[in-house]
Amino acid sequence: MKLYEITEQLENIKELLENPEFADNADIAKALDAVQQDFDKKAENVVYVIKNTEGDIEVIDAEIKRLQAMKKQRQNGIEQIKNYLKHNMGVTGTAKINCPLFTISYRESKQSAVQLDEDLFLANNCDETLVNVKITANKTEIKARLKAGEDIPGAKLVDSQILTIR
Repeated sequence: MKLYEITEQLENIKELLENPEFADNADIAKALDAVQQDFDKKAENVVYVIKNTEGDIEVIDAEIKRLQAMKKQRQNGIEQIKNYLKHNMGVTGTAKINCPLFTISYRESKQSAVQLDEDLFLANNCDETLVNVKITANKTEIKARLKAGEDIPGAKLVDSQILTIR
């Protein structure tokens, strides 16, 4: 039986018990206990599914990390090979190589990129045109002020339900 079916049975039995005519009926009380046990067992099985799926997620996360490391290693290898080719083309003075499938070209580019020591730069430059600032809401402070009774347009406290599995 599915969890929602057991839930419907529990609701129906509880409705019967609210009726004064059936309130003291021992058979209905036994049925309630039996259905409650079914509900508890089904809930336990649902948690087993959750735990099993969480275990799968951990394995998937580990595999993702392994694949990301492999990808990064390959990207670094490509960059090293490109630098190797670029260096040797620069040393030999070779500017262009025509191949059947692609063309390889090398040229010097003057002042095309900016190299920054970010900590040093940010410590010494307050010019707003040189830095980007992202403004975000401080939810912790907003929550504290709302709890203190302050009215903040666009923000409100909401209730939530929490399921705890230990």
